[in-house]
Amino acid sequence: MKIINEPIKVIAIFNQIGKIEPVKFWYEDKPIMVEKILKSYEDKNFGNNNIMFVCQHKGSDIYELKYDLKSNTWYLYKK
Repeated sequence: MKIINEPIKVIAIFNQIGKIEPVKFWYEDKPIMVEKILKSYEDKNFGNNNIMFVCQHKGSDIYELKYDLKSNTWYLYKK
Protein backbone atom coordinates (compact mmCIF):
# COMPACT_ATOMS: atom_id res chain seq x y z
CA MET A 1 0.00 0.00 0.00
CA LYS A 2 1.15 3.50 -0.82
CA ILE A 3 0.89 6.34 1.74
CA ILE A 4 -1.33 9.14 0.37
CA ASN A 5 -2.41 11.07 3.53
CA GLU A 6 -4.74 13.51 1.71
CA PRO A 7 -7.90 15.04 3.21
CA ILE A 8 -11.09 13.58 1.73
CA LYS A 9 -14.87 13.89 2.01
CA VAL A 10 -16.54 11.01 3.86
CA ILE A 11 -20.06 9.98 4.70
CA ALA A 12 -19.97 8.16 8.04
CA ILE A 13 -22.30 6.85 10.70
CA PHE A 14 -21.71 8.06 14.26
CA ASN A 15 -23.85 5.96 16.59
CA GLN A 16 -25.05 6.77 20.09
CA ILE A 17 -22.26 4.89 21.89
CA GLY A 18 -19.50 6.66 19.96
CA LYS A 19 -18.74 4.07 17.29
CA ILE A 20 -17.76 5.55 13.90
CA GLU A 21 -18.30 3.70 10.63
CA PRO A 22 -17.31 5.17 7.22
CA VAL A 23 -19.84 4.37 4.49
CA LYS A 24 -18.66 6.26 1.39
CA PHE A 25 -15.78 8.56 0.46
CA TRP A 26 -14.54 10.50 -2.53
CA TYR A 27 -11.04 10.20 -3.97
CA GLU A 28 -10.05 12.10 -7.13
CA ASP A 29 -13.74 13.12 -7.54
CA LYS A 30 -14.84 9.47 -7.67
CA PRO A 31 -17.23 8.03 -5.09
CA ILE A 32 -15.99 4.87 -3.38
CA MET A 33 -18.38 2.74 -1.33
CA VAL A 34 -17.01 0.98 1.73
CA GLU A 35 -18.23 -2.59 1.34
CA LYS A 36 -16.55 -3.92 4.46
CA ILE A 37 -14.40 -2.61 7.31
CA LEU A 38 -11.65 -5.19 7.71
CA LYS A 39 -10.03 -3.59 10.75
CA SER A 40 -10.31 -0.47 12.89
CA TYR A 41 -7.87 0.69 15.55
CA GLU A 42 -6.73 3.77 17.45
CA ASP A 43 -3.43 5.39 16.53
CA LYS A 44 -1.84 7.81 18.99
CA ASN A 45 1.20 9.49 17.41
CA PHE A 46 2.85 12.65 18.71
CA GLY A 47 -0.22 13.62 20.74
CA ASN A 48 -2.62 13.18 17.83
CA ASN A 49 -5.46 10.73 18.39
CA ASN A 50 -6.67 9.07 15.20
CA ILE A 51 -8.99 6.24 14.38
CA MET A 52 -7.80 4.13 11.46
CA PHE A 53 -10.10 2.08 9.23
CA VAL A 54 -8.90 -0.57 6.78
CA CYS A 55 -11.71 -0.75 4.21
CA GLN A 56 -12.54 -3.03 1.31
CA HIS A 57 -14.10 -1.88 -1.99
CA LYS A 58 -15.13 -4.14 -4.90
CA GLY A 59 -13.77 -7.21 -3.17
CA SER A 60 -10.09 -6.53 -3.81
CA ASP A 61 -9.40 -2.79 -3.47
CA ILE A 62 -8.10 -1.96 0.01
CA TYR A 63 -8.02 1.59 1.41
CA GLU A 64 -6.95 2.86 4.81
CA LEU A 65 -8.87 5.87 6.11
CA LYS A 66 -7.80 8.03 9.03
CA TYR A 67 -10.15 10.10 11.17
CA ASP A 68 -8.39 12.82 13.18
CA LEU A 69 -10.32 13.23 16.43
CA LYS A 70 -8.81 16.64 17.20
CA SER A 71 -9.70 18.35 13.90
CA ASN A 72 -12.64 16.08 12.89
CA THR A 73 -10.96 15.59 9.51
CA TRP A 74 -10.91 12.45 7.35
CA TYR A 75 -7.84 11.43 5.34
CA LEU A 76 -7.15 8.76 2.76
CA TYR A 77 -4.05 7.46 4.50
CA LYS A 78 -3.09 4.52 2.28
CA LYS A 79 -4.23 3.08 -1.01
